[in-house]
Amino acid sequence: MLEDLTVRIVTTLFYLISLLGVAVVVWGVAEAVIRFLTLLAVHRGAHAKLVRKTARIRERLGAHLLLALDIFIGADIIKSVIAPAWEHIAMLGAVVLIRVVLSYFLEREMERTHQSAQSGRLSDHNGEGE
Repeated sequence: MLEDLTVRIVTTLFYLISLLGVAVVVWGVAEAVIRFLTLLAVHRGAHAKLVRKTARIRERLGAHLLLALDIFIGADIIKSVIAPAWEHIAMLGAVVLIRVVLSYFLEREMERTHQSAQSGRLSDHNGEGE
């Protein structure tokens, strides 16, 4: 009886945390779409500024996706507590490996975007932008 209650609680936590991860993804995508559409409406014809601001939107979306991946991994770890079968543990290991690889490349992209934005700001101040 106590074991059934524990399984129910942990399963409920798994679904709630997974739902939180989905909400973070949806929030990030919605924010990116709204910002991009607003950007298109405001900066018609200003291509250089549009490219820089689009890069910032992608950077923020990447941050949301990284956070969501961390949340999903937390949910999977909780799930593995109630079903510690080797196949679940192997799947968790694969998910963590994929997350690490995605995280590495997303962070590299975000750093590159940030550096490009910094150099773009410097060139704007020197009168070389747009």
